Amino acid sequence: MGFQSRRPTRVPLMTAQHKSLRLAWARQHRHWTVDDWKHVSWSDESRFQLYRADGRVRVWRQPHESMDPTCQQWTVQAGGGSVMVWGVCSWRDMGPLIRLYATLTGT
Repeated sequence: MGFQSRRPTRVPLMTAQHKSLRLAWARQHRHWTVDDWKHVSWSDESRFQLYRADGRVRVWRQPHESMDPTCQQWTVQAGGGSVMVWGVCSWRDMGPLIRLYATLTGT
């Protein structure tokens, strides 16, 4: 019948309020020119997993191929950790990539 087992598509959680705020922001900025956008800085953070993928990995193999290196995924104890970074860019320049460290607070 054409059905196949697949992982679901991951999308950000968007509440009705999120959608309304995004639409209002887009309407406020729809007439901006390229020169207007040149005065905006964009920033984001990303986490990079060390030694493993974030998602489920699949391989196609036959039963006797379980020890074939092309059918294996390496692991390290305790998952290997991750690195979190933050960066910023604008029309004119790219800022530094900054490593973020977790802080423990009492709250």
